[in-house]
Amino acid sequence: MILLNQKTPKPDRREYTLMIVPHHAKSVLSVRIPIKTVKYAAAALGICLTILSGTMLNYRYQANVATQEKTELTQLREVNSKQYSELEELAKTTAQLQEDMTRLNQLDADLRRLVNSEDATSTSRSAPVRVGNHSGQGGPESKPSINELSNLVKDLGSSVKEREQSLLSLKNSLIEKNERLAATPSIWPTSGDITSRFGWRSSPLGWGSDWHPGIDIANDTGTPIVATADGVVASSSWYGGYGKMVEINHGNGIVTIYGHNSELLVTPGQKVKKGEIVAYMGNTGLSTGSHCHYEIRVNGTAVNPSSFL
Repeated sequence: MILLNQKTPKPDRREYTLMIVPHHAKSVLSVRIPIKTVKYAAAALGICLTILSGTMLNYRYQANVATQEKTELTQLREVNSKQYSELEELAKTTAQLQEDMTRLNQLDADLRRLVNSEDATSTSRSAPVRVGNHSGQGGPESKPSINELSNLVKDLGSSVKEREQSLLSLKNSLIEKNERLAATPSIWPTSGDITSRFGWRSSPLGWGSDWHPGIDIANDTGTPIVATADGVVASSSWYGGYGKMVEINHGNGIVTIYGHNSELLVTPGQKVKKGEIVAYMGNTGLSTGSHCHYEIRVNGTAVNPSSFL
């Protein structure tokens, strides 16, 4: 048993007596503790508790701050990751637009070749301003946002599509025009002297006058005869008074005929180009000498070849 007895003999010498009473009738153990020691121990304990409480509060505060910072860092990483992904998408879109612009530039070059001319202006519509002697430039510095870049890319993409459609339409129109021009007789079939023109004439065989549906161009036997336009060979054989004859269909109802040849170089169904040799000049059929009978028919009616030359 432990007994605590407070003795107060004097104010400055107050003390606590700690008595320990053991069992089995053993002697009592008595310990005296001065009051000052008790007060000091209590004060020390209070200070320790205060420090411990402050430490715990500071720990909880720091833990909350660390958690908040970790959350903010995670959110910032998510935002940065999203922005990075958006920038990656913008980079891919920009690369695609660059490919589109390359294709448009190729279209521009194709159109220039088709029209056989170059842009004579000082500023190209499909390339940066040409370098000159002027050096003026400037403007406020600014860093566009992702939204501004996205809108810019979107607008540029729309412009690219519109321009591509416009150029494709123009290119198709020019191709069709060039195909029509290529399929329209416009060159001389051979070289030589014109010995008979289109229309009424005195018969070369001495039988009065007759109607001549073409023109005769005389030269040496073996002189090359060329197609005067793109087309498909409709006939390449002997044909009555025309002798060895080549007939070419150019489409749109236009047909050309080359008669009195000495040798034929093409076969029916064969495609020929303007200026391609199709036969050699000769004196076959009803002919008084080596020449080429050149005839143009439109929808089956012979017309004056001079209007095509």
